[in-house]
Amino acid sequence: MNGESGGGGGGGVLAAVLDSVDQISGVPVAGPVLRVALLVVQSTALAVLADAHHAMRVSVLERSALFAGRLVTLVDEALVREPTAFATAHAAQLCGVLSRVEKVLDAVEASFFADPTRTMLTDRVVRGWIEQLEVLGKELIDMCALGAVGYGVDWMAARVATMERLSLWHGEDEPDMYELRWRPPALDEGYVCGVDNPKRAEHAIIVALLAPSRGDANKAPRVGICAVGGSGKTTACAGVAASNWVRARFSKGTAWVQLDASSTLQSVAEAVVALVHRFCGSKAARQLAALTADKNFVAVAAGYVRSVPVVDAAEWLVIIDDVLYKKRALLRQLLSLIPPATSVIFSTRSEAVLASVPGATHVSIEALPDEDARLVLAAAAGKVATPGVSPFSAAEEAGWVRRVLNKTECHALSLAIVGSLIADHGGAWRDEVEGLERWWMHPHFGCSDSDSPRPSVRAALDVSLELLPDVACRDAFAALGVLPVHVGLSVLARQWGSPLGGSATTDEPSVVQSNDLTPSAGVEQIVASLVRAGLLRRNVDEASGELISVIVHPVVGQYALTLLGDATRTVHQRVINAYMDGVAVDDLAAHGWQRLPLWEVTNDGYWYDHVVRHVAAAADMCGLLSVMDPAWQAVRVRVSSPLAFQADLEQVLTALTAVVDGIASGGVRLPVLLGRVHAALASVYQARIAGSRRTNLEAAITCWDKALALVDRLKVPALWAEWQVGLGRVYRERVNGARAANLEEAIACSHRALEVRTRASAPLEWAETQKLLGSALVNRVHDDKAANVEAAIACYDRSLEVQTQEATPLEWADTQNSVGVAYYYRVNGDAAANMEAAIACYSRALEKYTRSAVPLLWARTRYNLGLAYYDRLVGDKAASIEAAIACYHDALTVHTRDATPLMWAATQSHLGKALRDRPVGDTAANVAAAAA
Repeated sequence: MNGESGGGGGGGVLAAVLDSVDQISGVPVAGPVLRVALLVVQSTALAVLADAHHAMRVSVLERSALFAGRLVTLVDEALVREPTAFATAHAAQLCGVLSRVEKVLDAVEASFFADPTRTMLTDRVVRGWIEQLEVLGKELIDMCALGAVGYGVDWMAARVATMERLSLWHGEDEPDMYELRWRPPALDEGYVCGVDNPKRAEHAIIVALLAPSRGDANKAPRVGICAVGGSGKTTACAGVAASNWVRARFSKGTAWVQLDASSTLQSVAEAVVALVHRFCGSKAARQLAALTADKNFVAVAAGYVRSVPVVDAAEWLVIIDDVLYKKRALLRQLLSLIPPATSVIFSTRSEAVLASVPGATHVSIEALPDEDARLVLAAAAGKVATPGVSPFSAAEEAGWVRRVLNKTECHALSLAIVGSLIADHGGAWRDEVEGLERWWMHPHFGCSDSDSPRPSVRAALDVSLELLPDVACRDAFAALGVLPVHVGLSVLARQWGSPLGGSATTDEPSVVQSNDLTPSAGVEQIVASLVRAGLLRRNVDEASGELISVIVHPVVGQYALTLLGDATRTVHQRVINAYMDGVAVDDLAAHGWQRLPLWEVTNDGYWYDHVVRHVAAAADMCGLLSVMDPAWQAVRVRVSSPLAFQADLEQVLTALTAVVDGIASGGVRLPVLLGRVHAALASVYQARIAGSRRTNLEAAITCWDKALALVDRLKVPALWAEWQVGLGRVYRERVNGARAANLEEAIACSHRALEVRTRASAPLEWAETQKLLGSALVNRVHDDKAANVEAAIACYDRSLEVQTQEATPLEWADTQNSVGVAYYYRVNGDAAANMEAAIACYSRALEKYTRSAVPLLWARTRYNLGLAYYDRLVGDKAASIEAAIACYHDALTVHTRDATPLMWAATQSHLGKALRDRPVGDTAANVAAAAA
């Protein structure tokens, strides 16, 4: 789309929303936008009025019209978006540019109609208009690339990097991970089928799925299962999914999504992509995976899924398991994604979650029917049940079975635990049953909080704990409280192989302290003891037959956590220490600081996904600060995903906010260390995509100011200079305030940092600061534009004296790109030579920037190279335009409309312009392509 057609086409949309945008941004939009649109439409007529002796005015007119058309296209693009906080902030910036464009347009228009006897137009005035348009055009390009809608470089790179990573994961010869995950869990061997028993929840679920829809034949049931933890919700859902009726009725299969306490931004996003994969295929899923950082990610996914034919959608069943109250908003999002014709089952412990889904059919699980409870108990106790014959003798019924059913309240988890204990003791039941009854009489049963297991479960767990063979098993079980539901054997080896520092449950010395547990000996021995007690489930690899992990029921894990008490932080720290063992760590520096290289630990599938949770729970201050090290972000994004790092940010934000608010125990008393906390919070806010970009950046500035107020430049000069650079980066991206003032503050921050960061004392830091200073100068609004660009080029040249191609290749390429931008907008010197210099710089940058390694930076540089080729003043014009078109096409392979809409629009605009002016090929075809 070229600038002219974009401008004309956007007027109708703009007219409908101008008033509302005026209110949002506080800047009068209607006048400037309509004036811009009018200039585009009337450009031909005004050209006729131009004095033939003033060719420069004609040039100004053409550039104004093209710029105006592009501006209208971008304003149109911004204003028709959903009015999120990001879109509102970006609209406000565009409105600021519009108010300045209006002044230039006033002058240009007036020159055509002014009385020549009263106004003398000079070349200097026209050149002034050109410079103003160049400044506005450059600001608009920067706004598109880095602007306030949340499409910053890091954010865009994250999404494109995700797409690249997925393309590597999903080779044609590799099994698709979405075929292997998000399936219903396997049922226990002791599971008693319930779909044919009218007293069971499974039967009620099937009946609900069979119920006709109310008023809409294409609307499938939504079935909600509400019950306390450990009552068998997950098992009931898995039993329904495994039933013959469901397999026959839902021929496409069952998709399983987990929304429990372990769910993160990353896991939910992966679940959404998995649903798209199930409904729309792998190609659509891989396209969507590149957009997981987008605020409108679920809405985009819904667009894919809602296009599925009703007949196909009706052949799927979706189960969303264990929805916590705090995850109810995610449940609503997932339900909005799933087609109405698809049946959905969801389970929860909260009646409020159930009530949040209008029209959902309620299925409750209070207890198992007596007959099925006996079968579950028998299976757990190792008895073989024969159809039609009671698994227990009359003596067993009288001696202990009825007593167990009474005290467990026929609760599935309680029955499984007690049955396992009896089986472990060869059928001897007295200690277990009497212990169960004794714990029921314990005073703590009358004062448990709302998070505690129900009495029948608590009693069964207390009996299991009491009957474990030794303190090592009790310590090991308690330590499970800090681990997730699925735990690999290698993780247990690290956790149990370190001293607990005293028993978690008794005053006896911990056996774990003196035993060196290994996966092949002690760990499997303890696992066996806990399995026999009904506290764990084994997960055995079907192919190899080896034990690979264990499964901890959430209720059991919660109970284990209560056993730790005040030792919880210590046990979390044990996990960190066990993984960090052998990693070189600097000694504790002054002011209580120690950099922990978390990224140097080899990832075993557990560490990267859980280390931040352990660090936060342990209140490990140095660990929390180390999470904000750029090295951790780079590894986390590369190995996991951008959303995984965003999930880390939210945990760090919560933990560090508690520190500065004085909530965290102990607190931070050393001023420099507290300054580091504020600096880390500033980095969190700057990198954060959750919430408003405007608000996050303002919070970052506040945190940087607090950090700098706590340090003395004379005592910690390097740290002071580092934080000045951090503050300058935020001012460069700031949404609030005048752009000119923000850039002046960014320049001042760089100058202050350079007072400390000299080439002699810190060459790499000096070079990076020179580059940042150059970036601020080339965008500077105040003072002479020509002088600012010259100063920026000088800064880049100084940076390149240290950032060489051999020593720092990517930094060298980034600076080369920056030099190219400066030469593209350079006012001094020969225009043709400047453009050739820009082309040379971009080409050098592309020697290190490849699409596979750094796709976003590659696309940005290809786009810049396209601009330079189009405006090239030497060589064959046709060849230059062809080169520009090729560059734009390349850039558009990364700058897609969904992933980076503003850069996509800008690139499309310039591509249309190049196609329109293309001197080769069929003219009509070129014009048609330009208008497309």
